[in-house]
Order: sequence, then structure tokens, then C-alpha cells
Amino acid sequence: MKRVAYGGESFITSDEAAEALLAFAAAAAMSDVAEVVPVPSVRDDGAVVVVELVIGPSSELITSPVDSRFPEPDTRSSTAALRARASELISSNPHATGGAIHGQDLDSSDRDLDSSDLDFQ
Repeated sequence: MKRVAYGGESFITSDEAAEALLAFAAAAAMSDVAEVVPVPSVRDDGAVVVVELVIGPSSELITSPVDSRFPEPDTRSSTAALRARASELISSNPHATGGAIHGQDLDSSDRDLDSSDLDFQ
């Protein structure tokens, strides 16, 4: 599971929901939209609750792995909805070309790049 930090608070949700939330936040930022997003989460006592976040162009989210003694909440529906909405936003915006950078996307040979190697549009 992952802890998602947002707006001075944090919550624990499934890995898939956290990843979908980040993808949606990036798509919302690139598309200049804001939406209320519900995400199932697990409280410290194990109860499953739905948190609601306003995600928009200036949202700052941080996710980190966390161990929990509680089972993951069922996030299949919310994850599918977040991924679908992110895809919809990106496909409707011809300028939305960004995305998450993962550790495996970078390697030591990338250090030799200079600004002339980058394609900014």
C-alpha cells in the first residue's frame, strides 16, 4: 500500500489507486482542470473510508510505500475511473504530452545530457 500526502494530511490506499491518482493529477495539471476525486482509504484503526480530494493544476501529491497490518481497500472501481478520466483529459488536449518519470526511466548515461538534447515544446 502507499501513503498519499496532500494538503497537509495523508491517507493510505492501494498501490494502484495511488498510481492512478498521480496519473490523474498530472493529466489535470496539463489540461488545466480541477475535479473532486474520491479515493477509498484505510484509517489507522483499519476502517475503510472514502477520502475526497480536489485535484487541479497546482496539486502537489507525494506517495510513499507503507506497511500496514490491514488489507488493502477495494479500489478497482475508483482506479479504473481515475485512469479513464486521465486518458480522456490527455486525449482531448493536444499539448498534454507529459507523464510520470519513474526511476527505471533514468540511467547513468542521462547525466551527459545538456539542454540542447532536450525537446521542449
